[in-house]
Amino acid sequence: MKFLQIALWILLLVPTWSIAETDGNEFLEMMQHPKGRDATQPFIDDVWARWNNGLFCIPEENIQDATHAVVLEYLETHPEILFRPRRYVIVQALRSGFPCTKGGASQ
Repeated sequence: MKFLQIALWILLLVPTWSIAETDGNEFLEMMQHPKGRDATQPFIDDVWARWNNGLFCIPEENIQDATHAVVLEYLETHPEILFRPRRYVIVQALRSGFPCTKGGASQ
């Protein structure tokens, strides 16, 4: 019986954890803050480290400067996707800014 209660509590908490991710609006606000770069770059780094040379192809030099600038510009110019989760908007921004050729190399 105790195991069933614990399992039920875990199932009730899991949806709460998935809702906790910020959306594009909140992420853009964080990026535009004077100290926003330090707060937002780890999220961008996580995305490019997982999917670079797959969903997008980022050149090896100045990755953090390039990715931050591309994501910020994309979010500022695409308000229609800002309701989406943070990770989604970062992926879309990087795909737009760093498309891959058929061979997987950056253009």
